[in-house]
Amino acid sequence: MSAIEHEAGGRVVSNQGVLDFSHLHSPDELASIERIENVGAVIVPESLATAYARIPTGHVGSTIFVPDDSRPKVHVGQVLAGGDGLGTEEDVVVVIGMLVITSPVTEPLPRQIHAVGAVLAPEGSEAVLGPRLASTSGSVHYYPYVQGQHARVMSGQVTLEGSTLANRGGTAGDILIGAGQVVIASPATEVGFRQIVASGQLLAPVQSRGILEPKLEVQGQVSWYRGDEVRLFMEDTTLGPDYFRLLDRTVSLAVFAHLALTGPISEDVLRQKLKDIILFGNITAPAELIPLLQVLARDSFGSIRAAEEPIWDATGS
Repeated sequence: MSAIEHEAGGRVVSNQGVLDFSHLHSPDELASIERIENVGAVIVPESLATAYARIPTGHVGSTIFVPDDSRPKVHVGQVLAGGDGLGTEEDVVVVIGMLVITSPVTEPLPRQIHAVGAVLAPEGSEAVLGPRLASTSGSVHYYPYVQGQHARVMSGQVTLEGSTLANRGGTAGDILIGAGQVVIASPATEVGFRQIVASGQLLAPVQSRGILEPKLEVQGQVSWYRGDEVRLFMEDTTLGPDYFRLLDRTVSLAVFAHLALTGPISEDVLRQKLKDIILFGNITAPAELIPLLQVLARDSFGSIRAAEEPIWDATGS
């Protein structure tokens, strides 16, 4: 379906990341919209809240109500900003993603800040920043701050070697912020950051747990894989018997999307080739393999179902 499709009696607006109605002034300007669906975020003037509520919606992530006289500054994706650069007192700021503030927040500040995602800011900023956070759909985390520290931010789908955590060339006061899906692909023997802030999903080798945990602040999910090597599946993937036949070692599987196992795969092969499964997404497989997969999935934040079993979404469809 196109972004705006005309139907009998009105328009259907769909498949948009951000739908911005902040420039509208009258309920009549919304009257022609029959339905809104599959939209990440909708921005609506406060005076049109009632008119907007009359429109049927489906799969709308967030609705943000802003003052009528504002022209919000909309940022999509992670925003990295110093505490003195968030905006002027006349601004209304909308962040569709994570907002990472790397130094103490000072005035002037935007009159409203809306975040569709997590907010990270230094400790000591609570009293100044808190009243300006008009709405957030994620957590708000204040991390320890020392003068002169450097915040190293890694976002999205990131894979790091364990040696990166030594922070060569940095200082002991630095912090590492991981936003999204961060995988540490090899053991870490040294941590040169004062703190590691993980907002999202963090996956690390169990051998490094003892030195990492004292430095970790987690706003999301953390898991420890036990294999010497981890294989990542970030997109929907199907694996058959040849994949496991060709594996020349025992590995951990980290599943962030949907993984389908098909074909004649024996329990013995899975036991030989898989050390464990870290499940952030979901797995479908032949029914006879489900019990073993449940055993291998020592950390499971998703679902494991037989291939013929329907997967119901939140709407029950």
